[in-house]
Amino acid sequence: MRHSTIVLHLVAGITVHAQSLLDATARYPQLSDFNELLSSFPDVAANLLANISTGPEQQTVLVPSNEAFDTYRQQNNANISSLSSSDVGNILNYHTLQGALSSSDIQQPSGLISNTALTNSTYANREVPANGGRLSQVVFISTSDTTVGAKIKARQIDALSSADVESGEGNRVSLERTPGNWSGGLFYVVDGFLTLPVNQTDTMTAQNLTSFVLGLNRTNVTEGTNAAKGLTCVCPNNEAFAAMNDLANTNGNVTDGPASLLATLTRHGLTGSYYTTNFTDGDLIQSQNGYPILVTRRNGAIFLNDAQIVGTNFIANTGCVHALDRIMGFLNTTTNITTPANASIYSDTSNIPSPTPVETATTSSASGGAIPTSNATGNQLLPESTAPPTSATSPTADVTGGTEPAAASSTGTTSAAALLLDWYAGIFVLGPAFLTGILVL
Repeated sequence: MRHSTIVLHLVAGITVHAQSLLDATARYPQLSDFNELLSSFPDVAANLLANISTGPEQQTVLVPSNEAFDTYRQQNNANISSLSSSDVGNILNYHTLQGALSSSDIQQPSGLISNTALTNSTYANREVPANGGRLSQVVFISTSDTTVGAKIKARQIDALSSADVESGEGNRVSLERTPGNWSGGLFYVVDGFLTLPVNQTDTMTAQNLTSFVLGLNRTNVTEGTNAAKGLTCVCPNNEAFAAMNDLANTNGNVTDGPASLLATLTRHGLTGSYYTTNFTDGDLIQSQNGYPILVTRRNGAIFLNDAQIVGTNFIANTGCVHALDRIMGFLNTTTNITTPANASIYSDTSNIPSPTPVETATTSSASGGAIPTSNATGNQLLPESTAPPTSATSPTADVTGGTEPAAASSTGTTSAAALLLDWYAGIFVLGPAFLTGILVL
């Protein structure tokens, strides 16, 4: 990538007048394969081939280098031009970011979530915004690995010259920070193709969160998890499940009460697409089955109750996946909620508290969407004897950055939480006999 960096630096700042992306990138020999791809698919690349005037339609295009085309060819034993027109269109749309993002825009200390032009429901099936339509898929841009102890597909980043772009399955490519200009906005060179997002469980598997996946299979909720729009799964890693022998035991408690495997998995689901930019220190959010979760940020690390996020922003087609270093403890709401230490783990299952609901409230994200802090249907899994009280309140979350998780609703169209919980609730109706032969941890 050194040659491409030098060339970009030499021509950066050239003023471009009514110049299409094809004409602009023709200046760079290391982008010749990309130019050929655009020319070969004029129908799906029409927006990039046209001269676009400045205004609200400005875009930022991530342009794969010739090196990226070579890597794709080696990994797939085929040229990317052998794909169908629709597949190439989806790939180009995922490489097209909304707005003209300058070098300073992409150097946010906590990273940047950027919406793309990809709206195909196979790859972008997140929340449905209040005004209808469909939310586009996103990428996460970071200039450093801000997650302490992350076990993710990352590389050491030169803080002076490049950034990382994270896409589907948690795969990353490097981005040259000096942009080129075209009439429709800006473009940056990347050293690989972005990965189109897949479903939740395939995303977990790609990041070796296989114990969580097997738990979903064992409780028969895999299909519901993958079908739920606007879902964030914060998955304890395999080591965390291994430390909880009862949950990993074939004969252990699968569905009975708040200490069961099913309840534990549900407690690690959040309604909405929560990226790390959505987690603000002191936020109190609610799990799918009604338990409060305290967000704590300390020295670059993010904790959910007592569990640290050790793998971040794995983009899935319906939301997001993060990895945790342990199974979350239950928040001890009887103490002063200030640190992860206040999130007590109740090892004696008889002491596990009833869920304390977070007061219904929403706050606006930077991009105008609503971040939910309660889940209207999140308590229906709990036995009647452990129904949560209705008087508990929580601090109002101050969420900044990220995209638009949809607020849960108890009326009107079915919410993501209700869809997922319908699958969860079905396990109680079908009974333990249905679980015979299902995959176990």
